Amino acid sequence: MRTLLSSLALMLVACDSPSPWMRDALRHEVTLEGYRFTVWQQGQHVEIIRHGHAPRSDQPALRPLMARAARQATGCALHPGSLEGDTGVLRARLACDKTAQAASAQVELAQDQGERM
Repeated sequence: MRTLLSSLALMLVACDSPSPWMRDALRHEVTLEGYRFTVWQQGQHVEIIRHGHAPRSDQPALRPLMARAARQATGCALHPGSLEGDTGVLRARLACDKTAQAASAQVELAQDQGERM
């Protein structure tokens, strides 16, 4: 029983963590239409994690909403056809133009400076 409880606690702690290959990614938090998302951005790749319960009736709208969260967080469009995963965790490739990349770099720099203070 103790092992089961420890395993469940560990799973809950890991819910907001990115995949191992995204461990050095920039973290963004976005709330849209009552759903909270964490968007992890590393280079031209993004991982979107949805938090909280989503009723079955909301499932068809969640993938587009998660893609919108990624666009809002990064300032970049998503490469067509690159969205994969489910409504809990989605991954995609970003299609950033130079302006969006510069804005994203400024956000990352500001976050780095804030962490050092």
